[in-house]
Amino acid sequence: MEHAKPSSGHDEATRKSSVIKPTRNTAIKCLKCDKVYIFPADKDDCLAHLYLEHRLVIADVDEVALLEEYLQYWEQEFQTHEFEQYCTTLFLDQLPDGTYAKNEKYYLLCDILPQDYELRHRLQQQCLSAALQRHQFELTDRSFSKECLFCRTVINGLRSEYLDHLFEKHFLLVGKPEKLVYVDELLERLETNLEKLICLYCEKTFKDRPTLKEHMRKKGHKRINPNRREYDKYFLINYNRTSAPTNRKQQPQKQRQKRQTSGTEQDDASVDFDKHFARPDSDCEHDSDWSDWAGDGDFPTLKCLYCSQDETQFSTLKEHMVQSHRFDFDAATSALNFYQRVKVINYVRRQICMLRCVRCDLQFDDEELLSEHMAQEAHYSIAERSSWDKPEFFFPYLENDGLLCVLDDSTGDDVSTDVVRIISEDNLANINKDAERLSLENFKL
Repeated sequence: MEHAKPSSGHDEATRKSSVIKPTRNTAIKCLKCDKVYIFPADKDDCLAHLYLEHRLVIADVDEVALLEEYLQYWEQEFQTHEFEQYCTTLFLDQLPDGTYAKNEKYYLLCDILPQDYELRHRLQQQCLSAALQRHQFELTDRSFSKECLFCRTVINGLRSEYLDHLFEKHFLLVGKPEKLVYVDELLERLETNLEKLICLYCEKTFKDRPTLKEHMRKKGHKRINPNRREYDKYFLINYNRTSAPTNRKQQPQKQRQKRQTSGTEQDDASVDFDKHFARPDSDCEHDSDWSDWAGDGDFPTLKCLYCSQDETQFSTLKEHMVQSHRFDFDAATSALNFYQRVKVINYVRRQICMLRCVRCDLQFDDEELLSEHMAQEAHYSIAERSSWDKPEFFFPYLENDGLLCVLDDSTGDDVSTDVVRIISEDNLANINKDAERLSLENFKL
């Protein structure tokens, strides 16, 4: 098996390394030891091993394209570098199994590191290129031949004709041909489920084929479940998810525009000390330059969790979310402590920014479609705990998020005397020990 050459700098992330051709049995070595795992079957075991043995967590691991090549790249890097050189370091007062221990060190590998972001982006583009090439082939290839999933009809020619037959004759909605890719593999997956008497949508198993067909007809289950992530690879739109590194995503659009307009005339090489460090009682003409200073009586702008509405009062913002989104912030978070609400807010911010439903994680093309879906499905919520209760959501998703600053003023925040410490490289905070169990039962890799 070929390995990428170790990198010594930032630019190495974009190089043309030896490319793994992922198969159903790809051997991947642990990032730090000699243990080997066979992907994709041992994926969860490998990630669990990294967490339990090496205290390493990979952020948004389900979003990494070509995970095998991603792990191979970092395995080469960590042969000559320590985790601290690339990862965010955390200190928690407990072991991976939840046992209490003082100042245990953990590592978070995420795309806030430019090298990691560029690697993820390159792998995503590689997957996109391969998917587009395959998609073009499937749209024009006329050598396709396959027997129908439900009847004995054999369809020869284009794959689109086969999909049209499934819909017109059997009302099975798989997807539009122009939006699907790897159609052969998708059809094989559906055929396997039907042979095992498994419903395509709810995936319940039935005793015989007539019962299964009657169930799918009555329940309207003649379609695939869009909430099942294993079907994501068959929809072309999922290969074009663009994301920016964390430090870029955290910058609000209004602040970027403000800096673009007011910061173009500044010369980085020359600093005006009279302008930036003038005494408050001086007659300086640059008083307006201190307009962004937040005094004791000033409050940051509070942005709605689900739309672009801004308010200056927390109570007004909560009324807006109730009236516009039918979401009661106090009721939804009444059982959560301060630090859990911090993670909830950062999780919701990320989902909305990435145009993904907070509740079912569906991806949309624009904000209007996302809002319409969440309103129709009543998905304006905080999702299941397993979605947001992760260490990565301790970090603010938006820079200077005013909503995080007013959480102390909200109700239902009973501070526990039994707390543990989280120590980052530059930050020190307290968290509730019982709520932050990093055991495999609560922390899902």
